Amino acid sequence: MSYYCAPITNKVPSRTVTLGEVATMVRSTWLEPQTRALRAIADKAQARSYKGQQLPYVTISGVFSYCSDACLVKHSHLLCIDLDGVEDVDGLKQWLIADGHFFTVLAFRSPSGNGLKWVIVIDLATADHKTWFHAVRNYLLANYGDSLTPKMVDSQCQNVSRACFLCYDPQAYVNTDVKEPDLTFDPVAWAGHSADVKQPKRQTVSTCQPLLPMEELAKARAVARELVRRGANIADSYGDYLKLGFALANGLGSQGRDLYHQLCSMSPKYREGDCERKWQQCMRQNDGRTTIATFYQMAKQAGIDLTCIAREFKQESIYNF
Repeated sequence: MSYYCAPITNKVPSRTVTLGEVATMVRSTWLEPQTRALRAIADKAQARSYKGQQLPYVTISGVFSYCSDACLVKHSHLLCIDLDGVEDVDGLKQWLIADGHFFTVLAFRSPSGNGLKWVIVIDLATADHKTWFHAVRNYLLANYGDSLTPKMVDSQCQNVSRACFLCYDPQAYVNTDVKEPDLTFDPVAWAGHSADVKQPKRQTVSTCQPLLPMEELAKARAVARELVRRGANIADSYGDYLKLGFALANGLGSQGRDLYHQLCSMSPKYREGDCERKWQQCMRQNDGRTTIATFYQMAKQAGIDLTCIAREFKQESIYNF
């Protein structure tokens, strides 16, 4: 993709960069001062002006000789969706990463702090850039309608030369592994869907859903903390490794990801990349047969007194194991 120095009026790229280089720039502290200054500006017009003057940008969807659709040199087979005014940015990021219909290669918090830049792989052999954009936008509004509105899914991103401002996000997600797009997703069909008509939601864990009751998440975290404190390895065998993933995916959804990594890291076999791929598989393929109760049973078998944990919180009626 092409990289452009600030300000936004500069339309001539300074160099070509890779996805990995962009992720490194976003994760580093290089843009932290500008990002913090931008988020401290209350006036929207002033903030927009500051962003355009101070932040560099890239054209995610390809290499350009000049920042214009007509000057595309080579498409990157990537599409960047801007999601604005999101209430739970981190939660939405995890939901989208876990969505089996798309291969997310980059996701980071937008310069404003209340939005998300979501970059996915697209197959230009099945549809052109704009068709893909409208298909993905319609899909998001149909399947994530509880968290997204048409206004929040920026419709201006349909241009292939759309600028993506870079900012500071040390928690940016990046996955540069080569992977084919999901062939079951039909961009032409989805582009024909009306964004104003709410489609039936897919019954999968990766579908955006209301946040968990805090007591359930706190309960799981309390049990996980006790397991870690004792150095208990409950996922040493492949069967337990998979069973734990399905249990947390079913009971906690995307919010179970960090617990899964934490618990799996107790094993000397732990590898972060392998664990993440297994988590994504559990999110995609979970059929609901392995519930969160399985996790609690695994903890009990490891010697954890669940009743004592409940008493510590003084909420025995809520922490009903």
